[in-house]
Amino acid sequence: MQDVAISSQTSSRSFVLIAGPLLYCGAFAILLGNKNFEAAGAVVVLVVFGIVLPLIAWVATRHAIPLSISSQSGTPELILLIAYVVAVSLYLIGGPQWIDQHLPREWTESQQIKSVITLAKKLFVFVAIPFAIFRFCFGYRLRDFGIQRRGLRALCGGHLPVVLAVGGAFLAFQYFVSNGGAAFRREHFTAFQMLVGLPSCFIWLLLEVGLVEEFFFRALVQSQLAAAFKSEVSGIVLMSLIFGLAHAPGFIFRYAGELEGLGPHPSALDAVAYSIVVLAVSGITFGIIWARTKNLFALMIIHATGDLLPNFGSFIHAWF
Repeated sequence: MQDVAISSQTSSRSFVLIAGPLLYCGAFAILLGNKNFEAAGAVVVLVVFGIVLPLIAWVATRHAIPLSISSQSGTPELILLIAYVVAVSLYLIGGPQWIDQHLPREWTESQQIKSVITLAKKLFVFVAIPFAIFRFCFGYRLRDFGIQRRGLRALCGGHLPVVLAVGGAFLAFQYFVSNGGAAFRREHFTAFQMLVGLPSCFIWLLLEVGLVEEFFFRALVQSQLAAAFKSEVSGIVLMSLIFGLAHAPGFIFRYAGELEGLGPHPSALDAVAYSIVVLAVSGITFGIIWARTKNLFALMIIHATGDLLPNFGSFIHAWF
């Protein structure tokens, strides 16, 4: 019986490792037909986020001991997870904008109040609701999502190297390579803005991107997929794919494709292909860290660090 389980795990992992690169190559080939697509930029994303940073994450977690969590692998959990991911993808098409239209005008015209409302919507949709579903339907606890006191202690021990190595690599990339870092270097910030604004922005990002995205895509989606397929590798690849595809409706219906270099009206095929080639790849590093630490606090810190420089200017303009 154990041999059958091992064989099934190996087969699913092998299938994912073969299908993943083939899917990526097919999506890349599709995008080459889009005149707005920048192939060189996609190659940089592949090298940095698909190879270099995952390798750093893997090396930095060689001696990390993962936290003990419980993930059930039943069919009801998987069906409910898939249904909720679909619901969230549909919500992202126009749900946040619909909510804003029904709020008092003075709220939406204030950048500070609007930021708080946006954060509240994200926490509700990506953290509170899914946690409540899995808590009351299947008995999950906060510790099963990587929120443990041991996780805080591990930040001073075996999980510290990956936080420093990957967080530092993200900062270096954003400062020296990305456009977000260039904007940070060009602007002139006061000493007060730097001393108070940087830690304030970091704390904000711990919640807005760290808790929101890492809880949903890694602690929930990846854990459930890894348990269902009995393979951490399968969980990482499938989670990254879902992470990317969740953005595809926005490219089609909310004109987000123009911001991503796809043109104002990308086809559904181009939107899906871009989601795979660019966005799905960016989730691999965090997937590896979650698989090898199960520490949500570590992921929150790394994610907030990576988003700090690109978001600092807008945060200062809104709050200072």
